[in-house]
Amino acid sequence: MRSHLSMAALIVLLGLALAVLVGLGVWQLQRNQWKQDLVAEWDARTDAPAIVVRDAAGLDPDAMDYRHVTVEGEWLVEDVMFLANRIRAASRGEEILVPVQPADGGPVVLANLGWIPEGARADVVPGLLASPGPVEGLARDIRGRTAQQTPSESWTGVDGEAMGAALSLSVADWYVVVGSERAGDASVGDSLPVQGWQRFTNTTPHIEYALTWFGIAIALVVISVVRLIIAPRRARQRAQQGTSGSEAVPSAGAPRTTPRNDQEVR
Repeated sequence: MRSHLSMAALIVLLGLALAVLVGLGVWQLQRNQWKQDLVAEWDARTDAPAIVVRDAAGLDPDAMDYRHVTVEGEWLVEDVMFLANRIRAASRGEEILVPVQPADGGPVVLANLGWIPEGARADVVPGLLASPGPVEGLARDIRGRTAQQTPSESWTGVDGEAMGAALSLSVADWYVVVGSERAGDASVGDSLPVQGWQRFTNTTPHIEYALTWFGIAIALVVISVVRLIIAPRRARQRAQQGTSGSEAVPSAGAPRTTPRNDQEVR
């Protein structure tokens, strides 16, 4: 009775494990489809005509995300900021961030003017800020991002709230990566500052993860069948064969009978 209960509990546990493994595989397939739909949506936004922004008030950062935009307004060059520890072409550098006040009002829009290697501020920044104009590029939602200012007064990332507080300015919940679409990463020899953006691509191998979970589920089924069905069946067959063979062999204590010779009986 106890062995039957143990076997039933084992089967239940195996069933639960199988359900979890299959569920994880299905979830990865769903995640992959969700990512593909998201990529298609963002590509459609990027390919849509550019939005010309002269007043940033009331613009939904979620709707602006991955939109091609042109912001017309004044560059607040006195409030230029730098994002530290940015790697391009295996070189460490920084990105230039300037607040732009839209011509018709609203919060300022942060514009990422591009990347420069360490030590290139004096050579690049004065000329770049000397000819301000409309900024064109890709808008990105920055809500929820966190960053802090380092002792060197650079920033670790783009944080609209923190940067706005440091500048005593109202900052929009989206910013602009200035430049046009790039086919690949920056390379040695690119003109400075290195500008541009790349489309979002799904780099998470959801299909491989799904196949892994399904593979483990199949292995669990095979092992369970072998251990719980095939192995016991073979053991019973060997036991039956052993019993049949033992019946054909006389026992050691049984008396032997020999055929009688008629000549010995007179």
